[in-house]
Amino acid sequence: MTISWHGFNYFKLKNSNQSLATNPYNLDKVTNLGKVKSDIAVFSDSSQVAKTKVDDNVFVIDSAGEYEMKDIFVYGQEINKNIVYLIVFEDMKIAFMGELGHQELSNGDLELVEGADILIVPVGGGDLATAKEAARLIRQLEPRIVIPSCHKDGSFKLKADDVAVFVKEIGLKPEETEKFNIKKKDLPQEDMKLVILKAS
Repeated sequence: MTISWHGFNYFKLKNSNQSLATNPYNLDKVTNLGKVKSDIAVFSDSSQVAKTKVDDNVFVIDSAGEYEMKDIFVYGQEINKNIVYLIVFEDMKIAFMGELGHQELSNGDLELVEGADILIVPVGGGDLATAKEAARLIRQLEPRIVIPSCHKDGSFKLKADDVAVFVKEIGLKPEETEKFNIKKKDLPQEDMKLVILKAS
C-alpha cells in the first residue's frame, strides 16, 4: 500500500488494484483540489460531498456504518458530528480521525480505532486537535505508525501550527517522504514510527 497526502485531510491509499481517498476537500474554502478519482472516497463531514467534484465511478461513504468494496472494509463512527473511520486495506488497520476537534474521547469513542496499525490524526490546532491533544490520543491508542494531518504544510490558507510543534510534543524522530510504502510484514513491532508526508 502507498499512502500520499494532497493537503488538509486528503490522503490517498492505493495499491495496484484499489484506491481510497479520505476527505478530498479543502478546509480553507479557497483552495481547489481538483476532481476525485478513486474506487472509494470517505467523508468525515457529509455536508462536503455536494461541494466536492467526485468522479461518477467513486463509491462515496459519508455516514457511520459498515462498508465493503473490492476487499476494502470501512467502518464509520460519529463522534461530535465528525465521522471517524477504521479502514482495513491490505490486512492493515488505518484509523482516520477526520476533523477531530478538542473533545475528550471516551473509551466507547475509541473502541472502533483501538488496535489500529496506522493512525492519521490532525495536529495543527485551530478548530482541530492540537499537537498536545493528538499526542494524548496517540498514547491512548498506541498505533505502530502515526501520520499527522492538517498542519501548516499542506493547509494552504488555513491557519495551522507547524508540524515541528507536534514532532517536539511526540518526541519521535520523523521519517519525511512524499509517498509512504508499507506492507503488513513491515509494520514496526517494537517502536512507534512517525511518518511526515509532503503535500503533493
